[in-house]
Amino acid sequence: MTSLVSRFDPELTWKSWSAIIIFACGFAGLAAGVEVSERPGMAEANLMTKAYYALGLFVLGGLDLGTPINGPLYARILLWLAYFGAPIWTASAVFETILHALRPPVWRVRSVKNKIVIIGGGELTLGFLNKITASGNARKVIVIVDEEQHPHLDALRSYSGVRVFVVSGDQIHRIKHYPLHKAHKFLLLSEKDEINFEVASLLLEQDPQLGSKIVYHVSNLRFLRVLEDTRVVQLCTTFNQYELAATQLARERLMKRFNDTEYRDTVVLAGFGRFGQSILEQLERNASGAFSRVAIVDREAEQQALISDEQVVTERTYSRHTYEGDIDDPETWQRLFREIVIGNEEPVFVITTGDDQTNLRCAIWLRKRFNNALIISRTLAPSYFAKGVCDEHDVVSVNTAELVEVSIPHAWYR
Repeated sequence: MTSLVSRFDPELTWKSWSAIIIFACGFAGLAAGVEVSERPGMAEANLMTKAYYALGLFVLGGLDLGTPINGPLYARILLWLAYFGAPIWTASAVFETILHALRPPVWRVRSVKNKIVIIGGGELTLGFLNKITASGNARKVIVIVDEEQHPHLDALRSYSGVRVFVVSGDQIHRIKHYPLHKAHKFLLLSEKDEINFEVASLLLEQDPQLGSKIVYHVSNLRFLRVLEDTRVVQLCTTFNQYELAATQLARERLMKRFNDTEYRDTVVLAGFGRFGQSILEQLERNASGAFSRVAIVDREAEQQALISDEQVVTERTYSRHTYEGDIDDPETWQRLFREIVIGNEEPVFVITTGDDQTNLRCAIWLRKRFNNALIISRTLAPSYFAKGVCDEHDVVSVNTAELVEVSIPHAWYR
């Protein structure tokens, strides 16, 4: 993927570098001894004065200096480049500001015909863009980002061919003025569920047949299941990133472990938030009978277990044990080892708290105690450090973003 951001400093865009280069041309020309018609003695001026006049080119061009008349040829050429470049750069910045004020960003979307329209700019959007780019359809993508939620704006703009528009929350409703039925797909990937539901409802209000083109993410699974009978859920394709990631992890790692052991495994879920609950749900659905015990370690283990019970779709065929406490607390683990780890059957440990360092430390500590256990440590984002350390200690390192990206169905963006 071709980056639009300078490789010298990822915080400076091409426009920033162009201003620096124009200033450098002007300053280098003056510093090399070029004289100008309206400012006699410029060649003898100090460097600070020459820097001041080089900056002044962005405001007055060369009007107050006059034309270059003496000095090395290369230096005069550099100064002429700055004479023309500086006022053009300033004028373009002024016009861009005016156009931005007169034409709010969402108005510039123009045509959505045959385009994949993505709402949202988080990690999930980056995962979809990676898949779309790999398929060769990046030039068909429009990304619309809420101005209050764009932590990955530079990364979004680094995708060649992808058009990115930053809008305010109230402007998102203006997309209803476009011929939306001509769009190829709508991927509603905002990190705010209310935005995804609102845009999906807006699209269906305009044309109910758009439902087959809408894929949207819902982070709150409890909320989604309460609304499963509503039109917006039934007509569109909904998904949850933790369900996708858990399905991939269960298929790729846990099922293989269950098939390789002759006994029914014990599964320890350290950290039982949305990802941990999704893992247990996938095991209940697809590996019932392959494990005998599940131990849940979490600061709110009891409450989270009750929440998980709402999602149960099959009869429980295993015993469940909850351990309320911090996974950094040795006493919690000692109780678990006494009550759950019996005989020579080493457990499966899945460590998914929201603290990467805690997960990594706990995984390495467990490996020193259990030689043959399957130990999985989750990081919130891809980490070369975590992966390297885990490889050294025979621990499986996973992160939600990569698991989700691998499991995105082709049909959602083709």
